[in-house]
Amino acid sequence: MTDNIKKRIVELLLTFCMVTTGSVFVCAVYNNIFWPNDVYLNADVLWQLLALAFLCSLGNFIHPYREVSRRRELLNKGLHYLYINAVVLSCGYGFQWMDRGNVLMLAVMIFGILFVFVVVSFVIWRLHARESENLNRKLREYQQTGE
Repeated sequence: MTDNIKKRIVELLLTFCMVTTGSVFVCAVYNNIFWPNDVYLNADVLWQLLALAFLCSLGNFIHPYREVSRRRELLNKGLHYLYINAVVLSCGYGFQWMDRGNVLMLAVMIFGILFVFVVVSFVIWRLHARESENLNRKLREYQQTGE
């Protein structure tokens, strides 16, 4: 297995874990807002959240592992965000997490999507920045010892 494939799998698993955590958090908040009195969650919700996190993690493949222009990077990020919204809202309606006519439920769901998307994107951006810093440091060390 090549290093590039290993990197993508590790990032997919990391994203899956972060999206799962974020989804559970948003689910808890969502339930407290719309069903504050002794809500009983069916165990199926846990499997649904795992399936949702997996589908959302597949959105990582929208981003190429090569240098792209700033404009293309923003386009990819926008497409990724739209993909996440489509997946989460489709699952939300399909799993009956939301009432079709309730605009407040839709707004809270969209805010939850935005929150998790921003947090996960930031963490992954920081990990990539740290990796770049480490590679640059190693390159400088190599260049200094090679002279």
